Amino acid sequence: MLSSKTEPRQVSWVVPSREEAVGYVRHRTVAEIRAWGIELAESFEVELVVTELVTNAVSHAGGQVVGVGIQVAEAGSVVIRVSDSHPGFFGRRVLREPGEHGRGLVMLRQLARCWWWEPLSEGKVVCALVEVSGC
Repeated sequence: MLSSKTEPRQVSWVVPSREEAVGYVRHRTVAEIRAWGIELAESFEVELVVTELVTNAVSHAGGQVVGVGIQVAEAGSVVIRVSDSHPGFFGRRVLREPGEHGRGLVMLRQLARCWWWEPLSEGKVVCALVEVSGC
């Protein structure tokens, strides 16, 4: 992948805006959290949240790269940040059966303690606070 920056209990990457980046970020996120000494009894929540955020950035943003940041926020939680070059946020969609879109944010609301998005000078960052154990 393109680049990375590591600080104590904080890491960030810039990855190509391609589907193959999703798996890389998912596996690297779990590995970094475990390297910080945080025991993830079940990593699926972190994996699902980072997968959803990076997939949305790759699928909808249309940029060349996606930024990803992970850091310990407080005891028992990490913040996952994913930035892209698209200036707006797609917001809530009405779920329709059958359909491929609109379920990711529903899942994000279920798995994250909270989530939010912030505009950047060029694009936006979507963030999620996820519970983990052993921070």
